[in-house]
Amino acid sequence: MKKILIAEDHDIVRVGINFLLKDLFGDVQLTEATTFKELLNQLDKGIYDLLILDINIPGGDNIHMVETIRYRSTHIPILVLSSYDEKTHAIRYLKAGANGYVQKDTRPEEIKHAIKMVMSGEAYASDSLQQNLLKSLYSRPAQSHLLKLLSDREIEIVKLLARGLSPSEIKNLLNIQLSTISTYKARIFEKLGVSNVVKLVEKIRLLEEEEGIKFF
Repeated sequence: MKKILIAEDHDIVRVGINFLLKDLFGDVQLTEATTFKELLNQLDKGIYDLLILDINIPGGDNIHMVETIRYRSTHIPILVLSSYDEKTHAIRYLKAGANGYVQKDTRPEEIKHAIKMVMSGEAYASDSLQQNLLKSLYSRPAQSHLLKLLSDREIEIVKLLARGLSPSEIKNLLNIQLSTISTYKARIFEKLGVSNVVKLVEKIRLLEEEEGIKFF
């Protein structure tokens, strides 16, 4: 009997996934988690043939979820089922260790196909995502100039912000005034089109993946 763990906090979505899995496998043992903490507890309790993961559940909602799961359960197949646009998020989560990425508005038959592929040890990406990946090999991303806009000092401050350092800590480390740091932050945010440090880090990570560069 297949044992499948579903990490999803919306009741209606879990009902749909349950119906789809029972239609696909017939006799199947389903375990549910509605928060990231519950998910990790379930992984500690048992071994599963598949994890269907919504990346926007309480206590999670970032790329480190998959990395943490991989640390706990090295071999579990992970299929991300998310409302987030695959063009923006899929590659990041696949690189982090997921075996497949499917949007929630995908046709049920295609979701079943993704489940079968992931459980058989293969990776899954939609046809459109595969086409976008091929195109990216032959075209330069429109955002490729953004990192070149940053000065050496701005790059230094970005790296410190990404490490979680506060303005006061950066002030002591670089021996510059808080007002100067604020000016640099405002300039960096404007150049990269972000509004806070979290979005800044996400933007840099996305640029790294799209352009095949290493910024941090």
